[in-house]
Amino acid sequence: MRRTWKEITVRDPHHYGAHCAALQYWCAKWRDSEEAAVSFAREAAAGAPLGGLLTALPLIAWYERRDDDAEAAVFREPYLVALIGAALADVAAAPPDRPDTAAVRHLLACFLPRQGRYDAALEQFRLVDGYVDALPWRHGDDPAAVYCLRRDRAVRGASRC
Repeated sequence: MRRTWKEITVRDPHHYGAHCAALQYWCAKWRDSEEAAVSFAREAAAGAPLGGLLTALPLIAWYERRDDDAEAAVFREPYLVALIGAALADVAAAPPDRPDTAAVRHLLACFLPRQGRYDAALEQFRLVDGYVDALPWRHGDDPAAVYCLRRDRAVRGASRC
């Protein structure tokens, strides 16, 4: 993997899809450890240009090691709030026609309501509405139901604000 990774990064040092695949390789569930995945994600995000979407990697690494039904307070931890903020800035700077932007927006749509940021979540849902086979929705038995549940919570939360 290290030899292959070196060749990939020589060709395209900030390729989003390659980084996502490599992150999965380093995750504890497949090959290595939580620490290896987090370290890889942080390093990739730190060296990436804004708009390249690699700031989503630490967020994906966080998601991969956490229980989706974790307590609400976990989602408001300063570290996770900072990860969300970096990803929001990254998608805002990405070219509008960049295909990987939707993947990051889905993650944001999942996390933002749990931080009480309903308007921001609703905006992400509006930008990706109609597609439910993305991380994080695809991990459940009924991705459409989970997607709709989270979207409905964002709608209800935004209407209360």
